[in-house]
Amino acid sequence: MRHMSKRLLFATLAAGSALGPGAGAAPPSERPILLGAAASLRNVLPDLIAAFQDAQGRPAIQVSYGASDALRLQVEAGAPVDAVLFAAPHEVDALVDKGLAERATRRVIATNKLVLIGPRDGLDPGARVVVGPPSRGPTVTFKTLAMLPADARIAIGDPRSVPAGRYAKQALEALGEWDALAPRLVLGNDVAGVLSIVRRGEAVAGFVYETDALGVDEVKVLDPAVGPWAPRVELVAAVIAGAQGADGARRFLDFVSSTRGRAAFAEHGFGPPPDAVP
Repeated sequence: MRHMSKRLLFATLAAGSALGPGAGAAPPSERPILLGAAASLRNVLPDLIAAFQDAQGRPAIQVSYGASDALRLQVEAGAPVDAVLFAAPHEVDALVDKGLAERATRRVIATNKLVLIGPRDGLDPGARVVVGPPSRGPTVTFKTLAMLPADARIAIGDPRSVPAGRYAKQALEALGEWDALAPRLVLGNDVAGVLSIVRRGEAVAGFVYETDALGVDEVKVLDPAVGPWAPRVELVAAVIAGAQGADGARRFLDFVSSTRGRAAFAEHGFGPPPDAVP
């Protein structure tokens, strides 16, 4: 059995499922499916889970959300997770390469788009810069971020652990802006953290996924990442090798990849996988 870290986010899931140290494992038919999912899936996964259970009934599904890299490390440490749904291929592929995730179940389940957001009111007093329409000042875009005042702060997921931050770094490097902007960046632990920083007005702009900004009144999309420099954002999932709930997890991923599952993603603003049939 793989080593269990005392700081696993999945500890609460395990406790709630009678999976803690010394506890008898629940029968496969009763134990919930345990998922590790990127924070950017917080809005769509509840609908997918409800639709799956409506179609197939048991088992129940429990989810631990967070930055994909942090969740990957927890799986490597032995977290009792059955499947992962991450915001980028890298973390899933790392698990596959180590034999910790089933290569045959690895799939792209949806696509997304990186966007630059700013406060809805268009003005961040701390940064003293207008980010509203042209009538109120220059509009901030990926290509004009370096024109902001030197003390203007920009929120980004930590590129070392957050896929959205890694995508943003790739975009800025492709535009030749990363080195100039690096000293102004405020790091978030995940996309939800970046969104909160901008919502609180602690940054004049931030990088999140398009789906994260939908329905959030306090922010607006300033510029979508479109063009040859824009990163290709793919959400990737796989079943964990040898997981107790592997059978149920495979059924859930099959459902996520079905027509009904893709419709749920579309309703929340996600794009289809590259191999989706129109």
